[in-house]
Amino acid sequence: MPEAADKPTARHIAIVACCCLTCGIPIAMLMNTAGLYYPIIAEEFDVPTAQISAWMAIHMVSAAVFSPVVGNIATRFHMRTLMLGGVLLAATAFLVFSMATAPWMFWAIATITGFAMGACMFVVPASLINRWFAKHVGFLIGLYTAFTGIGAALFLLVGQMIMDSAGWRAAYTTYAVITLVICVPAVLLCIRDYPEDCGLHPYGYSEITQADDAAVSDGLGDDADVRRYASMCMHTPSFWLLLLAGFFANVVCQVQAYFPKYIMWIDEQSVMGLAPAAFMAGAVVTSITHVGNGTGKLFLGAFSDFSVSKATTALCISGAAGLLFVWLLPATPLLGVGGLVYGFFLAAIPVIIPMLARASFGAGRAYPIIYAYIATAPFLGGATGNILLPVLADSPGGFDVMFAVSVIMLPIVLMAALFALRLSPEYRTKQ
Repeated sequence: MPEAADKPTARHIAIVACCCLTCGIPIAMLMNTAGLYYPIIAEEFDVPTAQISAWMAIHMVSAAVFSPVVGNIATRFHMRTLMLGGVLLAATAFLVFSMATAPWMFWAIATITGFAMGACMFVVPASLINRWFAKHVGFLIGLYTAFTGIGAALFLLVGQMIMDSAGWRAAYTTYAVITLVICVPAVLLCIRDYPEDCGLHPYGYSEITQADDAAVSDGLGDDADVRRYASMCMHTPSFWLLLLAGFFANVVCQVQAYFPKYIMWIDEQSVMGLAPAAFMAGAVVTSITHVGNGTGKLFLGAFSDFSVSKATTALCISGAAGLLFVWLLPATPLLGVGGLVYGFFLAAIPVIIPMLARASFGAGRAYPIIYAYIATAPFLGGATGNILLPVLADSPGGFDVMFAVSVIMLPIVLMAALFALRLSPEYRTKQ
């Protein structure tokens, strides 16, 4: 008989630690250090920076394509195999980057790096946490996703030091070596599909209610039953509403990339005597936003364990307040406060969306499939935001239009998420 885990065992802790490592090393390197390399590589290749940075847009579309692929094969392959594949693919991407001689080589590898996102940050880690833990799920998802920021802070410094001494190719090679040396053994040693495979129950299993138990032990039979249930869920209004919420949420998340340009525009207006100067530099506002991002992942993750609906409401209110402060009060200390509070909203994609999927459709064996399809919407929203927002910023209305459209999207996110919960199979079961 499996042993009840009233306290987290070494196996439970190992699962969380490995998820932290895959987010904090290959994913942080891949996603959050890319901007460090764009101008240097573009200068060496003698091409516009946009030709190099284009690989990130391709990567986001790739993530949208591969997310459901990872979710579908998660019921047929071991989670350890999928996560190991993601780690190896990320390391391969760094090696290809280090040997690239033209922009097309970045574009080519970016078409498949989306698999690493699903396997190392989104589908596989979220599914493992749902399987191994019956409580504190939101906090733990917030914890491991926060390591993308911690890893970025570390590897930006590492990358810069190596570039200064040996060049950007050596920096990417070092990224590949670090990924292989640390993450491959961690995945092989730590990851197991279910706690029952190790003679354990999920942590907190003895404390969950009968309704919660149904979310973990779904009562489904074979793989065909799992897929039928997933298909049924994906034809419900809740599923489509979560797609809508995820899409618009990640469009709004892209606004932070344009804070420096907005602050620069404010300062230009100040020089012309049309407006007061910004209270602080754009780079400082962006840094404060990332502090809010890390804090928000932990706080809102823990909050969502008590109430997903209230956490989602708090998330959208913080996003709207932050954007309004940055937009309307850039000459006051509320500029920095706005950056911090808006940063909380960035927890929407890695933390709140998987928790909404869990609350709506349960955490059983169909969860990886359902969440994987829901995760495609944020990726597409991010790609859309990176096209739409600069177009709005350069329109006759300028940044006013960009901020106004972004703020208007937040009630859509909130209403879609709340209605998805209310109409979901899990919600109806618990009534």
